Amino acid sequence: MMRALGTHSRMSILEVLKSGPLDVGDIASRLGISQSAVSQHLKVLKKFELVADERHSYFIAYSLNPLALARLEEIFDAVCRINFENLTIQRKLERRQRLERLIALKERLEHDLERIQSAIVELEREEEQESI
Repeated sequence: MMRALGTHSRMSILEVLKSGPLDVGDIASRLGISQSAVSQHLKVLKKFELVADERHSYFIAYSLNPLALARLEEIFDAVCRINFENLTIQRKLERRQRLERLIALKERLEHDLERIQSAIVELEREEEQESI
């Protein structure tokens, strides 16, 4: 079904059909593409039941299939939820990695501070001994 939505032209056809049923010629003139191209796109959209057709004497009117669109909405909602959950997990992971880097930096700085404090204490002892 997603493959049926894979072209701009098919999405445009669905968009113009939102206003109501249209025949191939009307769709072609609204989109500025050939009737044969519209027919090919409608064939794919029909295959995936995204559009329905109804014969009216000399022409066929195409319209949106509300049930298929409802299924698409459910699919897109599920994909969005999955992407949101993945994004949330990714953000948590990035935050955890940042926290781990900061903790490691803190430990290195604390180690450096201990060395500096030891050096200061050593220098102060040396000064005391020299002043005696």
